[in-house]
Amino acid sequence: MILAFRNNKKKYLSQKGFSLIEFVVVLVIFSIMSSVSIFNYNNYRNVIREINVSQDIALSIRQAQVYGLSSTDRIVGDSDTDPEDLFAFNQSIPDITQDRSIRGVVIDSDNESIIIFEDLNRNFVYDSSTDRIIDTRTILASGVEILGVDLCDTNPNCDNVQTDPVHIAFQRPYPDAYISLDGAPSTTYDFASILISSSSTPDRYVELNMIGNISVKKDYEVSP
Repeated sequence: MILAFRNNKKKYLSQKGFSLIEFVVVLVIFSIMSSVSIFNYNNYRNVIREINVSQDIALSIRQAQVYGLSSTDRIVGDSDTDPEDLFAFNQSIPDITQDRSIRGVVIDSDNESIIIFEDLNRNFVYDSSTDRIIDTRTILASGVEILGVDLCDTNPNCDNVQTDPVHIAFQRPYPDAYISLDGAPSTTYDFASILISSSSTPDRYVELNMIGNISVKKDYEVSP
């Protein structure tokens, strides 16, 4: 009888649940782990968004560059550029090397938009009244924005960050980039760094130089 009672007591003790203190401790640990996980996930999500936006901007600039290299202003049937009968007597084939068509892109930080355009009046900047818009793109990634464009000569990242529209133009048949601020073709820059972030501090940027190289970088720092 006594032996049976002791066995039942051991069985009861082995089946009892958490105490209140143990439950509170477990709950606190779970809350801490959840908070850390959510924080890390939010950071990871922001990083992915910044990378995607940076790459999209770089691809948009590259697209404008390709348009500038490959597109033409020739109009079929135009007697000045495309004679009606190329095989007619004393008629020569047009010199396509003289075709200096221009395509470009406008980085508008304030409106978080990018405009790819055809420069019809060939002044290396976008004129809304005369030039043709090829495509308009807007940043839709929540929390990610263009902080501005750092325009520099000689060296990149000189802390000359501008929020006015920056015009980048490419003239056929060269990959060189004409970088100007706010429609001023007389003032060009050697480097443009488009700053991307989900906070007030730039985390990533798209760097473009005057010879047409385009790259996505991180850890923006002002040059000494």
